[in-house]
Amino acid sequence: MINLFKTKKIKEAIDSNPTNVQEIINASEYAICITNAEGLFAFVNDNYCQTYGYSREELIGNHFSMVVPDNTKAILNKLHDEYIEKQQEISNTWEVVNKKGELMKINVDARFTDKIGNQPHKITYVERMN
Repeated sequence: MINLFKTKKIKEAIDSNPTNVQEIINASEYAICITNAEGLFAFVNDNYCQTYGYSREELIGNHFSMVVPDNTKAILNKLHDEYIEKQQEISNTWEVVNKKGELMKINVDARFTDKIGNQPHKITYVERMN
């Protein structure tokens, strides 16, 4: 289970030092991605890359929907947009797909920040269930 106290501390570290985002998320045991308001990957840590089987270069600048099954892309895009707009913290369980096309179940927690480049971003913490 994702420790919400830890995710809050990581978000606070990012907010207080947004120029060191990559270092901060790399130090976490969680797989972490940070997406911008358009849903594009802005940052991913090594654990996120390892979980999904992609390199950082394959993810950065691409839409997060590349790691979700086709049947949930529309709803997850809508939820991402609503999240950026309403800035409400969420935790949930989702099914995602790795680079090989294999389905995985994950627990996620999300936090909002507007400290990275003074723009809205969603910080997503991922813990693989299977």
